[in-house]
Amino acid sequence: MKYEKHAYLFELICSRFDGAELGKKAAQKLFYFFERDGITLNLRYGIHYYGPYSEKLDNIMYYLESENVIDIDDSGRTHVISKGNARISHNILSDADKRCAIQVIDRFAHRSPRELEALATMDYVAHNLVYEPVSKEKIINKFKEIKGTKFDEVTIENTFEELTKFNYV
Repeated sequence: MKYEKHAYLFELICSRFDGAELGKKAAQKLFYFFERDGITLNLRYGIHYYGPYSEKLDNIMYYLESENVIDIDDSGRTHVISKGNARISHNILSDADKRCAIQVIDRFAHRSPRELEALATMDYVAHNLVYEPVSKEKIINKFKEIKGTKFDEVTIENTFEELTKFNYV
């Protein structure tokens, strides 16, 4: 099957959500952090209204839905992703990539889509939009330039501190 690595990652995410709803926005951010932590997926992220976004991942999601790997329910306010019935190869990722994926899921899956948006956007800013010398002030100023007043000062500061704690910035 095409996109087996992506399919397996969706299976991991869905199995760890334990009944919580996985939306497309959260999925985009989790896959963003998979790549940031070293899993090669070639998704080519760019900045978007809700933070880093990969059109390629969006297309992959619909392909995986057509193959019954995932189900995308678009009847509500958000698109809800769940596991489909297709069988997935569990040997597609290296042990290191599996550990990385589980670490990202454990670190971020309990976060709201809004929190994930802040985290992924600030990380994207730090690594793609701020140039040498990189500083906290430059990162936060660029983040505010992109997000405007969407996030308050406390959220911005906490987001930066959390990314620092996990060695992203």
